[in-house]
Amino acid sequence: MTTTRWLEPIAGLQRLDPQHRYWLDDHLFPVSITGVLQVAKSSYALGRIEASRAVWEPRGNTCHQALELFLNGRFRSGVLPSDGHGQGNTPSGAEVDFEAYREWIEPLIGHERWQAVEVIASERPTCCLVRNVAGTYDTAYIDPHLPAASERPAGVSGPARVLADLKSLTASGSTYCTRAQIGGYLALEWSQGNWFDYGQTIWSRPGRTQFSPPYPRRECLAAWAAVWAQYVATHRPF
Repeated sequence: MTTTRWLEPIAGLQRLDPQHRYWLDDHLFPVSITGVLQVAKSSYALGRIEASRAVWEPRGNTCHQALELFLNGRFRSGVLPSDGHGQGNTPSGAEVDFEAYREWIEPLIGHERWQAVEVIASERPTCCLVRNVAGTYDTAYIDPHLPAASERPAGVSGPARVLADLKSLTASGSTYCTRAQIGGYLALEWSQGNWFDYGQTIWSRPGRTQFSPPYPRRECLAAWAAVWAQYVATHRPF
């Protein structure tokens, strides 16, 4: 399937990896969505995340790149993965070992949900100059089987639109709340004129991929607003 409604890149927006820094032309954003979210984590939680980085980071990067390759190939003809700005890209053109994470990747790209939606974005950088924040979300799609949000503004029509984030876990890994992160992306995209009715998390485990129930837009935005208020009370990046 090839979509004619793929979201256009934001002109001038660039991302530098592995630092995860964003520029809009010559404007450097002081923080990303991920950086804002860190204020809601305890020092203990941040320490545990850092201690296990060698395990989750290559797995997550590889799964993200595999999904990006798949979505671009299936839903967008003639387009390769983003030029160094997607989470799955490796430094210096290093070869990616997809085979090492086959147990995660095969159920992810083979999931039946991809037969029911029309993807309109993959590894999409976005930003908001008012909040002075940028970030990259994993995918977005049109889902004709979901009802549109009741709070849609005037001028927004068509089937429900969903913004989704991919998380890779171990076989015994627990799911967790991602509404604040997704709400941040929803807020950035609305500043760019792109409306989404729902958020969703894609949980990838060895041998199994699950899509969460769709999260109502207002729940995601409320979770983001709480974290954002905590962030600006102490950092104020303006």
